[in-house]
Amino acid sequence: MKRHILIILFAMGLVSSPVRAQFAKPLSNSSSNLMTTEAKYNIGLIGGASMTQWIHFGGTETDFNYSFNYGPTAGLALERMLSRNVSVALEGLFAMRNMQLNYDVLNFPVALNQNKDYYRQYEVDYQEVDVQVPVTFYLSDGKVRPYVFLGPRFSLPLSGKMVWQKKEILNYGTPEQQFSETGATIDTVAMNAHSLRDWNVGLVAGAGVLFKINTGNYYLLLKLDASAHAAVFNSFAKEEINGEASHVIGAAYIDPYLLGKRYNTDATVKLTLMFPLKKQLKGACMKWGEYD
Repeated sequence: MKRHILIILFAMGLVSSPVRAQFAKPLSNSSSNLMTTEAKYNIGLIGGASMTQWIHFGGTETDFNYSFNYGPTAGLALERMLSRNVSVALEGLFAMRNMQLNYDVLNFPVALNQNKDYYRQYEVDYQEVDVQVPVTFYLSDGKVRPYVFLGPRFSLPLSGKMVWQKKEILNYGTPEQQFSETGATIDTVAMNAHSLRDWNVGLVAGAGVLFKINTGNYYLLLKLDASAHAAVFNSFAKEEINGEASHVIGAAYIDPYLLGKRYNTDATVKLTLMFPLKKQLKGACMKWGEYD
């Protein structure tokens, strides 16, 4: 009888051993069952500021003085990862552009054997829609990733205005130099196809840093970068180039002999918050998460 009891106890021990071994393992953590992959698509919100400059070439090669004027820019981005370190994106931006330059016109003939010196300034305020397709190269892995990018941009100027100002300079080049208020003229020119090329194409290039922010079962991407852009085509309208625009009338507005060529450029600093579009495979006891 004792032998039978020992046999039964031994058999029960063999059966219970794997059960004890199973429960001896630590209970699986829900986070350990989480299997994630890097998203192939990211969608983002863009905000930043841009400084606009119109660069002049040719004509009389007049020396222009530029002021540093900034305007806000905002938009949306869609990024497609081509590989771990390369992506292509489509970015749509709305920019408030403003720019100011001034220059001096010396010995301007106003009558027979009579010349005067003038101070000229024009200030530009307008809106613009930009669509650019940057190709980005990430230079390292990890939670902080520097990157560079390069791509084409299509620009579509919208409404705006140019304010032209002219003042006579009295006693130019002396300590008593001053501006004549009685001889000052201020004129406003509407921004349209007669005063600015109605579309342009250019190239944008820049560099920045990406920060990966883990938030439990998800993550966000924060991109901070600076870039420069230059348009390819002369931004003077055909009427201006041909001297047919109403505001190309010598001393009052643009001097035709100063026209030359004008190229629109800008420098932008922007912050982009990216939301990965992805799914996360989780354990059997957990629900499905986000999807690609």
